[in-house]
Amino acid sequence: MSHHPSERAVRIAEVFPRDGLQTLLYEPGLRQPSTAEKVDFIERVARTGVPEIEITGFVHPRVIPQLADAEQVAAAVVGRDLGAKLRALVPNFRGAERAIAAGVPKISCLIAASPTYQRLNSNMTIEDNLRDIERTVELAAARGNTEVALGMAISFVCPYDGLVPLESVLRIAERGFQLGIRDIHLSDSIGLAWPSLVRDRCSAVLDRWPDVLLGLHLHTLAGTALGNAFAGYEAGARSFDGSAAGIGGGIAMPIHTTEMGNVATEDLVYLFESSGVHTGVDLAAAAANGRHAMELVGTGGGHVTGFGTMKRFLEINREHLAEIGAAPPGQSEGKGG
Repeated sequence: MSHHPSERAVRIAEVFPRDGLQTLLYEPGLRQPSTAEKVDFIERVARTGVPEIEITGFVHPRVIPQLADAEQVAAAVVGRDLGAKLRALVPNFRGAERAIAAGVPKISCLIAASPTYQRLNSNMTIEDNLRDIERTVELAAARGNTEVALGMAISFVCPYDGLVPLESVLRIAERGFQLGIRDIHLSDSIGLAWPSLVRDRCSAVLDRWPDVLLGLHLHTLAGTALGNAFAGYEAGARSFDGSAAGIGGGIAMPIHTTEMGNVATEDLVYLFESSGVHTGVDLAAAAANGRHAMELVGTGGGHVTGFGTMKRFLEINREHLAEIGAAPPGQSEGKGG
């Protein structure tokens, strides 16, 4: 069942400054960008037309030292007219207090739909985390200028428990809705979901709460992320997280980023724009940003990163064809693939 079929537009959110960088935890050979480089990256993303950027995560620096400069990053970008909504991930109430104190206009509260993963990731039960989110919503309302979203990790497949029951996802979504949260995204945190599962879960949430802005945060382990994104779109999801060059991964699963990274921002933009779905993002600029992200940390590679647009891809190949055509006889062998 498709929801809002006439709405041919989606919101892309860039999460590399948080999800991309937190994976450096398990990648000792990768480079850690400086605070100034993170700020520069956020500015670059904003210039591509991405409407929302997850600028950092307010987590304990001992847990993810790569995000220890959350306050400094926020101080450098919050309050400026970058043309993008700035948000931060908060895993608990303490993180929410820090993010709200830093003036971040939007916070995404993290909770896992799998009890095992929830315990490993935050050392809290799902119920404890829901109470934390309730306190966060109250604090945000008291401050009056902080939007609260709900990010549900492990909404499809858990690396420890297998298939997550739909009831667990709906129970958390219902609590979020009761708290007044209308921006909810489901996460395939390990990248093992498949299109029909994503379509069914998105439909199940939107059938019950049709006025929720439903989002997807997808990873790439099984190579199904783009198929999952489009299946979710067809079911009514309208917000999609991407990470430049596909860099990123869950911290409770120390698996190499290039095996289970995030879906690349530039790949999402290509998917939707080529399908006639408006993103507002400049694809060539997003691909260039992906290349920059790879240079910053030393890994990654979205599928579209190398060429940017179909037009550019065809240009490269036609230049190659012209080279072959101009080569002396006997000099053009061995160039095929």
